[in-house]
Amino acid sequence: MDASSLREAIFQVHSHGRDRGHYFLSAEDQRFDDRHISVAGKRLLSFGSCSYLGLEFDPRLIDGGVEAYRRYGTQTSFSRGYLSCPLYPELEEDLLPRIFGVSRVLLLPSTSIAHHVVMPALLAENDAIVCDHQVHRSVDDAITLQCARSGADKVVVKHGELERSLDVVARLARTHHHVWFACDGVYSMYGDYLPAGFLHDLLAVAPNVRLFVDDAHGMSWAGDRGCGHLLSRFPLGERVVLVTSLAKAFATGGGVVVAQDRRLLETARLVGGPFSFSGPLRPGDLGASIASARIHLSPELAARQAALRARIEQANALCRTLEIPLLIENEAPIFFIALGRVEAVYLMAERLRDQGFHVNVSGFPAVPASRGGLRIAINAIHDEAQVDALFRAIAEHLPAVLAAVGVTRDEVEEQFAGVLPSFLRAARPLTSAVQQIPERYPDALTVETHASIEQLDAEVWDAHVGDLSYIDARTLRAIERVFHGDHPRREHRWSFRYVRIRRGDEVVAAAPFTTLLMKDDTFMSAEVSAALERERLADPYLFTSRAVVMGNMASEGEHMFLAPGAGRSAALIALAEAGVAEMKAQGCSTLVLRDLGDDPELVRVLTGQGFVPVPLLERHHVPLDWRGEDAFIAALASHGQRRHVRAVHEQAPLFDLEIRDSHSAASDDELHRMYALYRRMAAKNLRINIFPLPPELLRAQLESGSWEFLLLRRRGGGPVIAWAAARPTGSEYRALYCGVDYDDFRAGKINPYRQLLWQLVRRAGRLGCARLHLGMGARHEKTRFGATASPALALVRADDAYQATRLQEFVTRTALRSSADHSQAPAVAVRGDIDDRRSLEPQVRYPGRA
Repeated sequence: MDASSLREAIFQVHSHGRDRGHYFLSAEDQRFDDRHISVAGKRLLSFGSCSYLGLEFDPRLIDGGVEAYRRYGTQTSFSRGYLSCPLYPELEEDLLPRIFGVSRVLLLPSTSIAHHVVMPALLAENDAIVCDHQVHRSVDDAITLQCARSGADKVVVKHGELERSLDVVARLARTHHHVWFACDGVYSMYGDYLPAGFLHDLLAVAPNVRLFVDDAHGMSWAGDRGCGHLLSRFPLGERVVLVTSLAKAFATGGGVVVAQDRRLLETARLVGGPFSFSGPLRPGDLGASIASARIHLSPELAARQAALRARIEQANALCRTLEIPLLIENEAPIFFIALGRVEAVYLMAERLRDQGFHVNVSGFPAVPASRGGLRIAINAIHDEAQVDALFRAIAEHLPAVLAAVGVTRDEVEEQFAGVLPSFLRAARPLTSAVQQIPERYPDALTVETHASIEQLDAEVWDAHVGDLSYIDARTLRAIERVFHGDHPRREHRWSFRYVRIRRGDEVVAAAPFTTLLMKDDTFMSAEVSAALERERLADPYLFTSRAVVMGNMASEGEHMFLAPGAGRSAALIALAEAGVAEMKAQGCSTLVLRDLGDDPELVRVLTGQGFVPVPLLERHHVPLDWRGEDAFIAALASHGQRRHVRAVHEQAPLFDLEIRDSHSAASDDELHRMYALYRRMAAKNLRINIFPLPPELLRAQLESGSWEFLLLRRRGGGPVIAWAAARPTGSEYRALYCGVDYDDFRAGKINPYRQLLWQLVRRAGRLGCARLHLGMGARHEKTRFGATASPALALVRADDAYQATRLQEFVTRTALRSSADHSQAPAVAVRGDIDDRRSLEPQVRYPGRA
């Protein structure tokens, strides 16, 4: 999805979570009392803090901060390129170097800034970097920006397939000066970490291989002097650069760059822009850091680390004993309880909240929406009874929570299979001996599926969905004839699944699902698709994935029948689960429920089931109360609309309109001409980017008996200059796709696309239809004919975010390079390079944009 769609999706998901009381909370306490907080009038024991040692309450840190503020004020408002607070040298050249065993470090306001400071010292045009796709976002952002600036190569490897990175690094090491591998010391979401043996193997690939590690979540609670989890098991060495955080277990603030190479640090200090232009740490943070560093260098740190280890071991033992689905068991203080669907995560957190516990929920976009869970942080200041109470409460509520959402433990285990690298996957599965849920669907729902429309009674199918979109039995029969497993082109090898949900003898939900090859940029901007299409000249299937979609890609609009009433949500969930079952059976990781209208309840239910709402282009329809052309024009809302349509109407005598259907078949030459016009338009309109429909579809639709084509020619004959494929359905007239020839109309005032829209209006009106559907795109042109726009959504379940990560990387690099190119380009644009009349054409390459 593009930036605006992603923004809207995150907004919707976080709004839903905030309304349920899980995100963007504010504590109400006058002062904090160890790990107790007050939220929404409830006093809760929190297991959400990343201050794993509880040092933020230590009086020495507080006194150190207060004294620093008294001596140096509330801030030292100088760029560090000019002047630093006197407290910096003690930290950078004495205390922190003693913790890490180096001669000096760089101290920055945050780890994010630290990454941006050090990257220019690591990556130049002859370098490459291989990134674990789950490396922290702050690392990835800094790498992406520096690679775009420097021309260094960046390769992303899926976390669950990290063993592949050895081969990737070896290949790059043969052609690059330095090859870096970027990872986390302890991964912030799941609490996993890479074995020392794997890191040694990476460095052993070649002498020019280096490691870049973000150990923010490993700091203080592990290692001698609290040097961090990575350095507790892996030597720093000359080929390792470490960035860590003082804002977690160290309990103050700031990010630290650690390396043995002083020249590298000096280069980062002098050329890493944010070192100079970002604001420095406040004196209070520096004073508190000095106090924390002294504790780290004292014997008492070991006692705090031991206390935390005891709580971690206790929590691991409880998860084993109580059969809690812990994703990975290790020595880190981060525990991820795998629950899968968002609704299960929210329900569990709410039940725990009712018992007095606060935990963090993990969901989209931090993890795929169908791989949610509880993220529990164990701290040294939690006592044994508190840890025991939390995990026993989780075990107590687990069966009821999974039952309420309709999920089995087997499904949870399946959802998280492959999330971790093969060398980290636990021998013990997430499933357990706890009784599975016997009743799959509530309210006595049963699911009926078929692999072909031929297996269903056409009249029964059409009774529920025949008037929706383009999914009547005759159309689907034509679709199956064209899109089949033996088609010579991969993108036209579709498979089908027809689903009906029954409550007793009553059908309460129904929809067709299609498995097909889909462009990953389908819902992204035209600019992104244009860039990808240029790349696809060499690789036609670049950034494409098999997916299951509701409906198919030769349709648009409503694809789902859902009976109203009290059981609507249960029927919707059962239908969605049938789509998920097909997705898994087909070996896909994406399910798209397409073209849904503005229905907050539907969005809420599906979001809880692990779907993410993605805004689509608006759909357009023209309401009709046909009493002739003059009456229609007179009833238009504005003078501008009336004048526009009147002008188009007056040009109608310049054209001949012909109707083709199953009783007046088109010739091969006509179909060839029509398909060529469709392809010419499709090549320009990339707002929703799909594979072009095949030419044989046109004849199949005509012969189905469910479609008609409107053909426009110049008065007196000649070739087709515009045409549209449409389906009359009783009171609805639905136009799906079209083709237009602009070649002979470039210089005049006559526009064949506008004439085609007008002929669609007239045809729908003369057939007695109450509404004309004009699909997505070309908003300006359609609204001038009285069309109103209604919002449309896709609800997307993506069980694997890796492909989306790769695509986003491509988009970011393309945008950054384009920005750099534009900054060097002449400032004057040549108007002659722009065809103004293109704005008159429909702006999407997608069925439904007639």
